Order: sequence, then C-alpha cells, then structure tokens
Amino acid sequence: MKFTLKLATLIVSTFALVSFLRAGPTAADVGDADSFGHASLYMGAASGFVQLQPTCSPSPTPVPPATANDNQCFVLAPAPTSTHFDADDICRIKLPKKATRTIIYRVLNFFVGYQLQNSTGVSQPHGVFFFIGSVTIESDALIGVNDPNTGDPLNGKLTGQFPYTYRDDRSMNDGDRQRLRMTLVRAGNAGLNKANLVAQGFSQTVVDNLFAGPMTIRMSITGDAQLVTDATITGNMRLFGD
Repeated sequence: MKFTLKLATLIVSTFALVSFLRAGPTAADVGDADSFGHASLYMGAASGFVQLQPTCSPSPTPVPPATANDNQCFVLAPAPTSTHFDADDICRIKLPKKATRTIIYRVLNFFVGYQLQNSTGVSQPHGVFFFIGSVTIESDALIGVNDPNTGDPLNGKLTGQFPYTYRDDRSMNDGDRQRLRMTLVRAGNAGLNKANLVAQGFSQTVVDNLFAGPMTIRMSITGDAQLVTDATITGNMRLFGD
C-alpha cells in the first residue's frame, strides 16, 4: 500500500514537472514569452539612398516622391533658406505568408555624411541637419481596420513604425564650416510582436491575420536642412523573425 502511494505521488509529481516545463516562462519572467526559445529567422535586407545637393542630375526632386525609387536626390535651397525633404519608400522587403510566427525584429542603420557651412556674410542662429527614418508595414489584414488610439482608418498600413531621429542644430558664425561622417544604428527591444499589438488595442483576429498573411515593409526618410552644402544618407534595413 505504501509503495503504491509513493508510486502514485511520484507519477503525479513527474506530470506536474513536465507540464511546468512545457508551459515555459511567463511574460513576467522574460518579457516576451511568445518568442522565447524560438529560433531566429533572417527575413531579408534592403538599402536605399538619399542625396541633398545644390543640383541633382539627371532628375530633380521627385514630385510626388517616387515609389520604388532606391536613390532619391533633393535640391538644396540657397543659404540660409531651409530645405525640407521627404524620401518615401527608399527600400522595401516583401515578406511571404507566415514568414514569422510572433515577432518582426528590425535593425536599421544609417551611413550619414554632410557639411554645414555659413557663407552668408553674417552669423546665423541655425545650421540644421535633421532626419527621421521610419518604417511602414502594409498588409491586407489592416484594410478596414482603425487605429485603436485615434480611431482613424489605417487603410492597410501601419505608418511611422520603429522611428530613428537624428538632429544637429547649432548657431554658426560667418565662415564656420564642419564636415561630419558617422554610422548610426537603431535596434529594437520588443520589436513588433503580437502581444504588444493586442495590448495597443488591436483585436487578436487582426493580429493573427497580419502575421499569417504577406506583408511589405518599407523604409522612408524625411527631414530638413539649413546651411547644409551637401549631404548623403544610406538607409539600411534588416529584418528578423521567429
């Protein structure tokens, strides 16, 4: 009788341990429980280029911004006038159905070069080079869906995702000049994952359909330049999933 009781206790304990291990850690344990333990998938890489020049050859500033244009050039206004640029869709990655299970993790990096120079003859309060690189996610699963925060229709797109912002804003005396070159990196923490989208107010059905269907991920760069003689930005995007 005692042996039978001990055996039954051992069996129950074993099943409890197996169930615990199979259940895995919780969000309280690891933050992102859905992707915990999943293998990382490489889901593509893409690059695009933005130039700011006194003159662009062979074509001027794209009006409207060109689609699928990986090399966009914008004409700089004469100093000290500010120039705004909007380089839409400089690169893109098209993901097939079920490319990832629970997460889209992106890494963005930017190779940047520009020169600020004040040759106006007087001091200027602002020499500016500023840009934002961001990502848009397009999917049929988002058609007919409204933004849970604003109530506005998404029209099949999640815009302004994963933004990276760079700003150089300084006063410049007449004759001041500086050329800069740098590499900037933006890697995510949680990325775009199912749990976060549901927490933002999207229904589980919409989120599941988003990850089950094909998606197009596009990078755009927008910004402003003042007292900039020339500038280049190479935008690079790599995606990982599970």
